[in-house]
Amino acid sequence: MSLISIIIPCFNEEDNVEKIASSIKSIFSDKLSDDHYEIIFIDNGSTDTTHDKIKKLCQIDKDVKLIINAKNYGQLISPYYGLLQANGDAIMQMVCDFQDPPETIPDLVNEWKKGAKMVLGVPKNTKQGFTFLKKIFYRFINFFADHSQIPNFHGFGIYDKEVQEVLKKINDRKPYVRGQLLELNFEKKILYYNAPDRETGKSTNNFLSLFSVAVEGIVSTSTLPFKLISLAGLFAILISILIIITKSLDSIFNLSLFTSEYSALSLCILFFSSIQLLFLGLIGEYLLINQAKNQNMPLVVEKERVNF
Repeated sequence: MSLISIIIPCFNEEDNVEKIASSIKSIFSDKLSDDHYEIIFIDNGSTDTTHDKIKKLCQIDKDVKLIINAKNYGQLISPYYGLLQANGDAIMQMVCDFQDPPETIPDLVNEWKKGAKMVLGVPKNTKQGFTFLKKIFYRFINFFADHSQIPNFHGFGIYDKEVQEVLKKINDRKPYVRGQLLELNFEKKILYYNAPDRETGKSTNNFLSLFSVAVEGIVSTSTLPFKLISLAGLFAILISILIIITKSLDSIFNLSLFTSEYSALSLCILFFSSIQLLFLGLIGEYLLINQAKNQNMPLVVEKERVNF
């Protein structure tokens, strides 16, 4: 008998927590009766009745557990922290809104039992919310990343206890777990599925939160932007020299290449100032993330634990 830990991060999911727990229990009862489960909800500072409903579930079933974060640590840190707290022989991550369908749990478990240390659940279709921008992001990050990224992969899947042990040793204070998992030298298998719409409720993701995840993903998986900054700097120098030479020739031979005394100079300043601002922001992101990685701060401060 194997113990399967299922990590479910949640934020204001009062309409879904009871349904997802019931669905998981039913699946283990009907299709995985030889295995045991623990469901670990990690509440990321919900402001509705989410953690109250989970506490009631904990009273009924001691295999349902709850971690309440002291504040909202974001959609990257909270599930990663939950993964590190699991006790199972294998650990599964899934969202609370049913867009990671519980029906795929038996297939994931069976593939893990066949020997795959990581079975990655990858939706065939891009999940709801800013679909077009997400598609651009996946193409963009694959261009920048040092290791090939899987489009639409967001962390859903099942991971052997050995994978958890490696992640603990990494001790990353600013994790981008979906990128880290793909870099680990474990046997991987991909399980594709159709991502349904949200069961109930409304996603709390917005453009800024997704943009933050995108920037952290690029910074965490690649050093290519730094190389591009150097190349852009070299390109800017060459263009500047060319403009200076052209302007000098125009003044000497009266070629009338520039209709205004300052038109070329103004355009150059505007263009290269914009590039500088963009790259300064990118460098700042690198510095902030690396500073966070090097700080000896707890990954998450917990407010409360139930059933541990």
